Amino acid sequence: MPPLPQGSAPVSRDRSGALTGGQASAEETLRASHQLLRVLTEVQADVLRGGEPRAAFERMLAVVLELTGSASGVIGEVLPSPGGTPSFRPVASLPPDETSASWELPVPHEPPGPEPRDLRALVGAVSTTGRPVLSGGPGAERTFLGLPLESGGECLGVVGLAQRPGGYEAELIDFLQPFLLVCGSLLIGWRNEQRRRQTEQELRHAHETSEERLRLLMDNMQDGVWDMDMPTGRLVTNRRWWEMLGYAESELETSYATWAHLSHPGDATHAERLVTEHLKGNLARVEHEQRLRHKNGEWVWVLTRAKVVTRDEQGYPVRMVGTNVDITARKLGEERLQALVSAIPDIVFRIGADGTYRDFHGNKNVEMLIPAEKIIGTNLRDLPLSKPVLDKSLMHLARAVREGTLEVFEYVLDMPQSGRRHYEMRLTRCGPDEVISIIRDITERKLSEERLLQQDEELRRHRDSLEALVRTRSEKLLQATLELEEQQAQLIQTEKLASLGQMAAGVAHEINNPISYVMSNLGSLDQYVSSLTPLLQLQRELLTPREEESGGAPAELLERMRELWQREDVEYILGDMPEIIEESLVGTRRIKEIAQSLRSFAREDSGEPQLVDVNTEMASTLKIVWNELKYKCEVKRDFGPLPPVSCHPTQISQVFTNLLVNAAQAIETRGEIRIRTRHEGNEVVVEVADTGKGMTQETISKLFTPFFTTKPRGQGTGLGLSVSYGIISKHQGRIEVQSEPGKGSTFTIRLPAAQR
Repeated sequence: MPPLPQGSAPVSRDRSGALTGGQASAEETLRASHQLLRVLTEVQADVLRGGEPRAAFERMLAVVLELTGSASGVIGEVLPSPGGTPSFRPVASLPPDETSASWELPVPHEPPGPEPRDLRALVGAVSTTGRPVLSGGPGAERTFLGLPLESGGECLGVVGLAQRPGGYEAELIDFLQPFLLVCGSLLIGWRNEQRRRQTEQELRHAHETSEERLRLLMDNMQDGVWDMDMPTGRLVTNRRWWEMLGYAESELETSYATWAHLSHPGDATHAERLVTEHLKGNLARVEHEQRLRHKNGEWVWVLTRAKVVTRDEQGYPVRMVGTNVDITARKLGEERLQALVSAIPDIVFRIGADGTYRDFHGNKNVEMLIPAEKIIGTNLRDLPLSKPVLDKSLMHLARAVREGTLEVFEYVLDMPQSGRRHYEMRLTRCGPDEVISIIRDITERKLSEERLLQQDEELRRHRDSLEALVRTRSEKLLQATLELEEQQAQLIQTEKLASLGQMAAGVAHEINNPISYVMSNLGSLDQYVSSLTPLLQLQRELLTPREEESGGAPAELLERMRELWQREDVEYILGDMPEIIEESLVGTRRIKEIAQSLRSFAREDSGEPQLVDVNTEMASTLKIVWNELKYKCEVKRDFGPLPPVSCHPTQISQVFTNLLVNAAQAIETRGEIRIRTRHEGNEVVVEVADTGKGMTQETISKLFTPFFTTKPRGQGTGLGLSVSYGIISKHQGRIEVQSEPGKGSTFTIRLPAAQR
């Protein structure tokens, strides 16, 4: 099915025969398009043969109301009024009493009012804005569609449709474009015809006046008017005759030779033949369409009407007058309409109920059973068809005429040139005793269907083997994935232990310091206990009651205790012991924290992510790597409040360890490491910046490549940042690097915050 105009949506018919939007069938869409195009073509032909334009407008409006399902409509002409308010003159309205005589339109610069309540308000809104107006949607009490009729940027008229069930869609505007083109062309033609008739009437009325008055009259006309002296070929024209071709009156000689020079070579011969026939009396007047060359080199289509008005005593023509009307816009509209019709790839026939072909349209490249010029008037029964095909065609034809149903069937023909072809015929009633028949060549579709059947059979044959192969490969892929995950976990654990091994000496030093002063404090406590033991023994003797001793014994013990107290400096011991104990407890807690951090860092993940405070993990990691940092840099912390992160804590700690150790190793003498954490949107952000030697862009581009390292041989595995990148990616996070040589480096980690 050929598409509707660009931007339009498919249309269909409801039970009342009206076009509706939505998922329409291709047959109904094509039938609606052909019905509209057929009526437009017939209307234009009737007008060109001299038919009444008003009747043509009413016929087109009736068809559009039927196709769109509208209850009423109007087509009218916008009449400009210099210095005054323009008016609207209806040329067709259905129902006939829907609109009255001409009425004034809103001033163009006034803003449009609220949604129109009737066709009069709709016409005013379209003429004011110069754009289509859609009012009311599905379920609205009143629905309207107003469309401008334009030519050369001028609003010639307005088409208004009302009361379509379900409202109007913007796609209908594109569908109605051929109708709008024909309406605009007919309005231009009608307006020009009225002007011509008025001009001719004025010419006849002014025939007795002077040549100067005739010149003034001619110059004020909108159409080109000329008066030719036949013996000399001298022309008298009005200003419009020259303006139509882009010339001033004085630019070219006003003569028959000038007209012949400006005429298109393909039109001049026909024009001369018509003039000859008119001069002989075989034609009442000369009327033909021709092309004249514009000053800019383009061809302008004009409608020429001429008549001999004066003859001499011998009957020879002396004077001929005529008019030229610019019909370029109308011709362009006809060409566009013809292009739309020619774009239909199918063969379209109009067939009477008796089987006689009344009209047809077909592509020139389509092969026909009989010559195209013999189709009209030929009966179906006279075609070289097999009896089954003929009987089927006549049966569906009769049913379509009798019941008004859409008849669709397929058949096969042996064509003289292309051989066997498959066709699809669609029949639908378009009048009381005739149908529209659309025939489409579906040979390629049939061949494609056969190929598809063959391919389906081949696919069925291979399906079982493919399914088995897929199962086998899926099992292998699953096994390979499990092995890869296991190797990745081993690699992470290996890198973790390698990092721990590199820090082992520093961690041992960190543990050795608190152990040393704990041991020293214990030695001091041992001496203090030795000094206090005799004093405590004397105190025990003093506290033990003895009946046999006289009252002087306690005094002796007290004297000895006083002597020991002074000799061992018990006052100092009692003051120093709490400090020694406190220092020892601090040392043991420090050892415990380091041991717990090492255990947390070295443990394997359980497999399930946990809710972790990133600040806590960073603080724990700092304890482990502190010995790597304290001699080379100052660590500045800026920990902000953070939401928890769902992650594997040991893996995140490993990333922090790698970044902190690398930052310390990048500082050659003494520097600074800045650790900053913050919450941005739905992410937890960790920045580790150093004042080290920095990196080049080439180094940054290889930074996360496995086994790439800038350290000397034996001092790095090249896996630290690669493993870190994999860990962060596995946690749906990102790791970014900013660095310049000599300006340090900043590593930024972004992890998604846990959903609460």
